[in-house]
Amino acid sequence: MAKQSRKIPQESDVSVKEILELIPDTLIDELAESLAVDKWVKKLKGGHIFKLILFSLLSSERISLRIMEDNFEDPLFRILAPALSVDEVRWTGIRDRLINVKSSFFQKLYESVYTRAKELYGGEKLAGYHIKKYDSTMIATFSHLLEGMKVGNTKKGKTQTKITTEFSDDFLIQMEFFKDQEHLSEETALKEVIDAATSDETDIHVFDKGLKSRETFKSFDDDKIKFVTRIHENPRYEMVAPYWKDDGQQDSEDLEFIQDSIVRLYKSGHKIIDQKFRLIQYHLKHPVKGKDKKLSFLTNVWDIEAASVAQIYKSRWDIEVLFRFMKQEMNLTHFVCNEPNAIEVMLYCTMIASMLILIYKKKNNIKSYKKAKIRFFKELVYLIFLDILENPEELKRLKSNLKKYVKRE
Repeated sequence: MAKQSRKIPQESDVSVKEILELIPDTLIDELAESLAVDKWVKKLKGGHIFKLILFSLLSSERISLRIMEDNFEDPLFRILAPALSVDEVRWTGIRDRLINVKSSFFQKLYESVYTRAKELYGGEKLAGYHIKKYDSTMIATFSHLLEGMKVGNTKKGKTQTKITTEFSDDFLIQMEFFKDQEHLSEETALKEVIDAATSDETDIHVFDKGLKSRETFKSFDDDKIKFVTRIHENPRYEMVAPYWKDDGQQDSEDLEFIQDSIVRLYKSGHKIIDQKFRLIQYHLKHPVKGKDKKLSFLTNVWDIEAASVAQIYKSRWDIEVLFRFMKQEMNLTHFVCNEPNAIEVMLYCTMIASMLILIYKKKNNIKSYKKAKIRFFKELVYLIFLDILENPEELKRLKSNLKKYVKRE
């Protein structure tokens, strides 16, 4: 029988053990103490509920309070959280803890992981810039459980909530949760998130046609926020001058260059914005029936060629793939508890778990999101067993927990 080829680890490969160092137990304990997150709490300490959520997200595609209840008794989870003071909790107890636990504890954990991950693994650039992609996704809920946005036909009492997201470096995720009607419009939600984003002169913010206000474009330019977006295929504008001369290098396999010009945009009627922007247009060589045959990009970035602007906008598709991953693999299709504090806690934990997997995926050159998650959890399990085999007391405790688990009624 031929030997099966084995992937040889590269210098850039990162192990689960290294990634988990982003959230050491010392950090969890220090934050829990400084925020008094466990004051008057006998069951489900802040660190335990965090590990329970993380374990549930990593081991399942779709989680619920009852699945979390079952995971609490899992011998593997018991190894991850050895200081548990009780043998079991009910799903109602988990729900109550999610509703009442300080969400600031999970926020601080998330911020620490984000900052450390950016320092250790960040720095990816395109055309010399860090690319930050923005978009929103909707999650259905029920109006009698949670105030939400009314979208379309609301006769059945269904409402939705919005999560507006910034995604950069293939693993850095920031999300804002909205449930008021005003934020149904991307003109409000996206603008608010981009305005609040930490940015510098090396960042380009990329968003789609949902945000199209000419006043917003002007506002971004006034605030020196660099952006790339796509606008209507035939926008109204006043030509100022050609900008980047077509030297035959602007075409690609899919796009045929039309123009790269300095323009002023009309906002309504005969009113025109004073600001000058770059309008870059391409014909699609292979247009899809019913779709635009021309692509119009708008930007206030002046030092890169038109083809790079088109490539930067194309990279925005990464956030669509992220949403698909988080909905299919990370439970971002529903809330385990429709209460604002519980939702906030779950979102912070989901962002942390997702970032861990995405770092693992990127640094180990894994193509599939699903495969990255499966391999991450498997490696975590094997890591647990390796530690146990080297510690007789831990092995004894595992045997005890296994016996309890398999003999339960």
